[in-house]
Amino acid sequence: MKRTIYGLFITLLCFLSIAALAQNKNFLVSINNMEVQPGPLATRLILNSDSRLPVEKSFYKPGLPPTIVVDMENVTPAEALRAPAADPQLIEDVKVERLDGARVRLFIRLKEKVPYRIFSDQGRTVVELTKIQRGQAKYTIDPEIQKLLDRASSERLVLESMDITELPDRVTFRANLTGKAITQAFALTDPSRLVVDLFDTVYTDRSSVYPVEKMGVDKLRLGQFAENPRPITRLVFDLRESGLYSLRSEAGELDITFFKSPAAPEAKAESAPGTTPAPGPGVKKADAPVLKAEKPRVQETPQKAAEQKPPAQPVTAAAAPPRAVEARVQADPQEEKFKPKTLSAEEEKYSGDIISLKFKDADLRDVVLYLAEFANLNVVFDPDVRGIVTCNLEDVPWDQALDIVLKQNKMGKTIEGNVLRIAPIGVLTREDDDQRKLKESKEMAGPIQVKTITLSYSKAKDVQALLRSKISNRGELIIDERTNTLIISDVKDRLELLEKLIAVLDTPTPQVSIEARIIEATATFIRNLGIQWGFRGISDPFYGNQTSLVFPNKIAVDGAMIPVGTVTKGIGGPLGGYAINLPAPAFQEVIGFSFANILDTFRLDVALSALESSGNGRIISSPKVTTQNNQPAEIVQGRQIPVQTVANFTVTTRYVNAALELKATPQITAEGTIIMTVEIQNNAADFANLVNGIPPITTQSAKTTVMIPDGGTTVIGGIYRTEDSITRERVPFLHQIPILGNLFRNFARTKSNRELLIFITPRIIK
Repeated sequence: MKRTIYGLFITLLCFLSIAALAQNKNFLVSINNMEVQPGPLATRLILNSDSRLPVEKSFYKPGLPPTIVVDMENVTPAEALRAPAADPQLIEDVKVERLDGARVRLFIRLKEKVPYRIFSDQGRTVVELTKIQRGQAKYTIDPEIQKLLDRASSERLVLESMDITELPDRVTFRANLTGKAITQAFALTDPSRLVVDLFDTVYTDRSSVYPVEKMGVDKLRLGQFAENPRPITRLVFDLRESGLYSLRSEAGELDITFFKSPAAPEAKAESAPGTTPAPGPGVKKADAPVLKAEKPRVQETPQKAAEQKPPAQPVTAAAAPPRAVEARVQADPQEEKFKPKTLSAEEEKYSGDIISLKFKDADLRDVVLYLAEFANLNVVFDPDVRGIVTCNLEDVPWDQALDIVLKQNKMGKTIEGNVLRIAPIGVLTREDDDQRKLKESKEMAGPIQVKTITLSYSKAKDVQALLRSKISNRGELIIDERTNTLIISDVKDRLELLEKLIAVLDTPTPQVSIEARIIEATATFIRNLGIQWGFRGISDPFYGNQTSLVFPNKIAVDGAMIPVGTVTKGIGGPLGGYAINLPAPAFQEVIGFSFANILDTFRLDVALSALESSGNGRIISSPKVTTQNNQPAEIVQGRQIPVQTVANFTVTTRYVNAALELKATPQITAEGTIIMTVEIQNNAADFANLVNGIPPITTQSAKTTVMIPDGGTTVIGGIYRTEDSITRERVPFLHQIPILGNLFRNFARTKSNRELLIFITPRIIK
C-alpha cells in the first residue's frame, strides 16, 4: 500500500514539474519602463524589464528618417509603458509595436544615422548610440578616457613589435608594449576602416604596413599619429566588409581580433535585418547577444566595458560618418610603379563635419554666419553680398553646404587661416586676375637659375621634347648628347616642376625575357604489297607430249611474254618476265618461286614483294631573347639562300632567309601581365626540289598579339596535318574473283601525321 502511495506521489511531482517547465517556456518578459540617458559622445536608451530581453535581431529601416528597428520575442510591454522624453542630441521618438504572437518591435527614430550597439544583463537592456565628435582641426577624447589620462603617469610606452596570428575562424593582431596602453577605437567610412588609438605610446618605426586579406581585413597600417602634447600611435585596419571584432588590453599586450562573419539571414520585404552572431571559439560568451547593424558599434573603453560585459566580446565594425587623419602608408614599389602620379593639381574635396540645414527665405549673411560659427571661423562680408536662402540639406559636410548656398546666390569665398571672406564672384575673379598678373610679373622679374641634370635611363633628346611645353617664356632648355645632360635655365618655380617631371621620366625601364619553343613532331607509316607471276606450257612431239589430234598437234601457251630487257618494275624471272607484273611500288623484301615438270614443258614463276616501314621524329627549336619594355627584339638563326635575278643585263643577288626567327615587342601592364606582339618564323630550304638550282623555302610562321601573365606559358599557334593515301593496281574483271582475285592486284598505303606547336613564355626580370 505504501509503495502504491509513493508511486502516485512521484508521478504527481513529475507531472507538476513538466507543467511548470511548459509554463516557464511560455513566460513573457515584460518591459516596465524606458528612459534616455544623453552623454557627450554616446546616448543610451535603457529598457528596464523583469529579466533579460530576448532580442532576435536589429537593423536600420530603409529610407528617411533614420530608424533603428529591434525585434524581440516572448516580450510584452507593460500597460502603463510610456515613451521616454526625446533626446536633444539624437533620439526624436521611441515607439513599441505588438506583432503576431508574443513578438514586439521597437522603433527608435533618430535625427541622424549613427553607429549603435546592444547589450543587456538580467533586467536591463541598453541600446547605445555613438556619435564621435571630431572637429576639423581638433581631436576629441572620450571624457572617461581623459580622466584615465589625467591620472596616468607621464611615462611613455613603446610599441616594440606587432604579431599576427591566423586561425580558420579569426585573425589576431597582438601589439607588444612596454606597459598597459589606454585606447580609444572608432570606425570611419569612404573607405571602411577601424581606427584604434594608443595614448602615450611611441612607435619607433614611424610607419608600417601589414597585408592581411583575412576575415574582411585588407591590411593594417601602423604609424605615429601625434607627438605633442601627448604621443598617439594609431592602428588603422582597412576593411573590405563589416564584421566582428574584439579588443583586449592587458599589461604589455593589446589584442585586436577579427572573427569570421556569420551568414546573414534571409532579408524581409521591408528591410535587411542583421544577425546575432555566435562568439568564436575561445571567446567568453556574453550575457547579451551582439547584433550586426548597417552602422558600426564603436567599442567602449576597456574600463567601462569591463563593468558591463567581458572585454573579449566581439563587436561589429563597419562604416561611420566621422573623418580621421590616417597614418602614413608605406607603398609597395612594384605596385606604385604603374600608378598615376599627381605632380601639381588642385582638387575640390569636402572634409567638414556633417550638418543638416533647413531654411526658408533666410538672409544669406545669417546662413553664412551660422555655418562659420559651426566651423569656428571668423567671417568678413563684401559690401555687395546679399541674397536669400531656401534649402533642406540632410547629412552634408558644412563646407559643401556653404559652397551650395554661395553658388545659388552667385557668390564666392576665400579662406585665409581662420578668416572666411565672402564676396561676389566677379570681385573674386578680378582679384584672381590681378594676383595672376602679379605672379607672372614676379616670375618674369625673378632671377634665372641654371641647373644641369645628367640622365641615367632616358635620352636627353627624348626628354627635351616632353619638357618644352613646361618652360616659361624666359626659360631655355639645352641638351648635351655626348654626356646625356640637360641644361635648364628658368625661374625657381618652373625649375622645381621640371625637376619633378625629370624624376618621373628618368626611371629604369623593366626588362622582359621572352622564350619561344617550336615543337614539330612527325609520324609516318608505309605498307606495300605486290605480286608478279607468269607461266609457260608446251605440247610438242619433241617432248613426246603432243596431242592425239592432227590439228592441233602441237600447242604452246606462254604467259610470260615480257622480255627481261623491257621489264620496268619489279624483278625478272626465269621465264624472262611476268604476265601479271604488279610488284609493290617500293620494296625491300622479295621472294620468288619457280615450278616446272620433269620435262620442263610447263613452268610457273611467282614473285612476292613487300615493304612496311614506320618512323617518328621530333624537332624542338627554342629561341630566347631579352629586351626592355615597349622595345622590339629580334633573334635569327639559320642560313640565307642567294637568289639571282637578271634585269637589263645586270645580275642582282639578294638573300632570302631560311632560318628560325623570333621578333617580339613586350608591354608590361599595371597588373603585372605582359602584352606582346610576336612574330615567329621557322623556314627551311628544300634541297630535294631545286628550281633552276635554287631550293624552295618551306615556311612555318605565326604572327599575333597576346596577353600572358608573368612567367606564364601559352600556345600562340598550332598546325595538325594528317595524310592517308591508298593506291591499288589491278587487272580488270579478274581482280574481282573471290580469293583468286588477290593474284591480279597489288596494294600500297602511305600514312603520315605532322604536328606543329608554338609556345611562348615571357618573364619580367626583377
